[in-house]
Amino acid sequence: MPKLTNTLPLLSLLMVSCFNLGWNLKTANGQKTWCIVNPSTTHSELLVNLDYACSHVRCSQIQQGSSCFYPNTYHHHASFAMNLYYQFMGRHEEDCNFTNSALISLSDPSSGSCIYESGGNLEAYGKPYNKTYETWCVAKPATEDDMLQENINFSCNHVDCSPIQDGGSCFSPTTLMNHAAFAMNLYYQSTGRGSNSCEFRGTGLLVTTNPGYGNCTF
Repeated sequence: MPKLTNTLPLLSLLMVSCFNLGWNLKTANGQKTWCIVNPSTTHSELLVNLDYACSHVRCSQIQQGSSCFYPNTYHHHASFAMNLYYQFMGRHEEDCNFTNSALISLSDPSSGSCIYESGGNLEAYGKPYNKTYETWCVAKPATEDDMLQENINFSCNHVDCSPIQDGGSCFSPTTLMNHAAFAMNLYYQSTGRGSNSCEFRGTGLLVTTNPGYGNCTF
């Protein structure tokens, strides 16, 4: 089971000063943002997003032998491509929509030698602006299956994970990425949205878009 560390990355240290009663996070000029896939996105939607993004930006980094090929999953590849598109288009909220299958992240999704580009903060009409967000916790797109399972086990030892059990409102899609996101967020919310509550040994991301879908409430 994963243990939360007391060592905060630089971005987390920045976030500590921005929390307002543990619920809202206000971005300041210089706060970078990224675009990733919603963990509940279906396989077919991932393919559509991947094809669309790579028709507008160069996706060579996720080709076999390149720095972002592994893990070789559609979730990771689609997130990387969608983020390239989001950055290329200027980081407007509508650039990270992809038919409601994307999330804006305040945490860097980069993993190992795979660097997710970010040119800066969210923009409005061509210039940066401050904005207050609600926040949720999900897993990095590049998180390996064994770590996703550990995050589920850890979180579900502390919170009620019945919605991701068979027959529960968040059981489908039945992927570790979806189930981990639900469990990790429930832990994050139940512990007061503290700066360490979405750490998960470096695999957690704070996002500003509600990952909930259908009858599944985050």
